[in-house]
Amino acid sequence: MKNRKVIMALFIFGLLLSFPMTANADVGPKPQITIIVENPPAEEYYLDLLIDEDDPRDNLGDKRSEYDKSKLALLENYNEDGRYAGLAHGTGVPMWGDLKGVKNKDTMIHTFGYVGVPEDFKIIIVKPDNTLSISEEIHRNTFQYKMTYDYETGNVSQQNIAISYFVQFLMTCIPTLIIEGIILILFRFSIKRNWRAFLGINLATQTFLTATLGTILLKQGLFAGYLVFIPLEMIILVFEAILFAKLLKQHNVKRRVLYAVIANLSSAIAGCLIIWYEFVIH
Repeated sequence: MKNRKVIMALFIFGLLLSFPMTANADVGPKPQITIIVENPPAEEYYLDLLIDEDDPRDNLGDKRSEYDKSKLALLENYNEDGRYAGLAHGTGVPMWGDLKGVKNKDTMIHTFGYVGVPEDFKIIIVKPDNTLSISEEIHRNTFQYKMTYDYETGNVSQQNIAISYFVQFLMTCIPTLIIEGIILILFRFSIKRNWRAFLGINLATQTFLTATLGTILLKQGLFAGYLVFIPLEMIILVFEAILFAKLLKQHNVKRRVLYAVIANLSSAIAGCLIIWYEFVIH
């Protein structure tokens, strides 16, 4: 009876932790593009996104008066091949950002966010002497996209999607191995006798989680990820309970299954917090 109460408490806590983040489509992070400008000039320049959309929504608002009129006019009036400056000219749906960027050591950071962030764009820069520089076509392949732009050469270094998947894998796999390993010891299972089954099962399920939840997080963001989080974790729980019941050595089947349930609920709650930190707080 005591074990059932513990399992139910952990499960309810996991549900409560997830629901506030998924109840509203406007909750959580929105699409975002972060451009790291290397070798920026000492003088002021403006950077915007060229998008294939002509809709003069005022994305700058009261901040418009803070910008140099001549530089801003170059962006507002730009129109080549049906492309317009998203922040200065406007977008069909809102987008926020800062044409000037924020200094970070030897680089400048330009961030554009919210639902108006495009998937395909070019970078347009108004240089200190009021000449324009246009980058090559860029495709945003992740929900929260980071890239590097060399101001002097115009070279673009885009985000490596393989590295993003690897980071997603490590982000959930390492805490899972630590948490479930500690619980394995607390359930008095020998690490020496069970490490192969423990490691093999967890690597398999974490690979599955990266291929499913990881892909959704990278491509569609946190809100979509949390919609499938609990169903995926339930699939993993059942899968691990069956395998641990068969492959763990020592103790009876009931104890092995109970370990799988407690370990999975604990690592799922930790994973929920880690994902929230990575996509919202970090």
